[in-house]
Amino acid sequence: MKQHPLVSIIIPAYNAANYVKEAIDSALSQIYHNIEIIVVDDGSTDDTKKILEPYVRGNKIKYIYQGNKGLSGARNTGIKDSLGEYVALLDTDDIFLPEKIEKQVEHLETDPACDVSYCDLYHFWDERPSELMKLNYRYYSGHDVLPNLLERSFIAPVTVVFRRKVFEKYGYFDEAIRQYAEDFEFWLRLSYHGANICFLPDILAKLRLRREGNIQGLSNQPKMKLTALKVVENLCQEMSVEDRLRYHIKSHLKTFRLKTAFSYAMVGDKTGASRFISEAFRDYPLGRVFSAAIRVFISIVPVILLRWFAVKFYYSKRAMLLRKV
Repeated sequence: MKQHPLVSIIIPAYNAANYVKEAIDSALSQIYHNIEIIVVDDGSTDDTKKILEPYVRGNKIKYIYQGNKGLSGARNTGIKDSLGEYVALLDTDDIFLPEKIEKQVEHLETDPACDVSYCDLYHFWDERPSELMKLNYRYYSGHDVLPNLLERSFIAPVTVVFRRKVFEKYGYFDEAIRQYAEDFEFWLRLSYHGANICFLPDILAKLRLRREGNIQGLSNQPKMKLTALKVVENLCQEMSVEDRLRYHIKSHLKTFRLKTAFSYAMVGDKTGASRFISEAFRDYPLGRVFSAAIRVFISIVPVILLRWFAVKFYYSKRAMLLRKV
């Protein structure tokens, strides 16, 4: 490994007073010391700036304030202002384990063909921080990343360290997507255009789950799923006919539309659920008949029952994916 290349840790912060200190402290606790920490305050109106003041006075972080541009814009500001040979992402909800940067720099240094290193991670509920969980996911590298990303988004921003050239070659986060699947679009773009994304099977980060108040909350699910659907639709438009067949895009679009329909059911929006049921099956033989039958069912089920069933199914499925460690 080269003599400890500089790593830039980018922390976007928006009204993050409850969490930003824990995130920064986890970055400062890295056993790899050649780091710079850039916190981009994306127009916060709470006490975020006040909490950051001791870190700024102590020259422990670089603080940038900007009008609200969304998560993509905040990340891009930090990345463009950074100096590191490598770039790591840390959202204010999340936490680095002490060995994270050291192990991922070693991963990238020992494999020059790897453009992006991402690692395994723990999950924890905000109200139970000591109770760690693991997702029952499989993780992939290289050519296996794109087809499996279309099945399930399995790369979390907190797990990633990039070579700087990745942004120079493939661009930055899409600022038209302020949040909700902005990272999913980025992983798809990188993998489709040839970036080599490599999995490091070490648990090096912790991702916070919240019932509400962030993008994981139930009320945000329709926006999140709709944005992800649009990302896949845009990728479909970019793909050649051969690639659409190779990656089974028609089938994936159906799945993403059904997920969007389900997300509307979770918030009791029958109109939204029915609309995306129709769109999911519109290109299939007998699809109109099948979707009509489902839409009739949705129309006669009381909203409270529809929402209860959808939410119950959502949390049951999530519980099946998460196991305590």
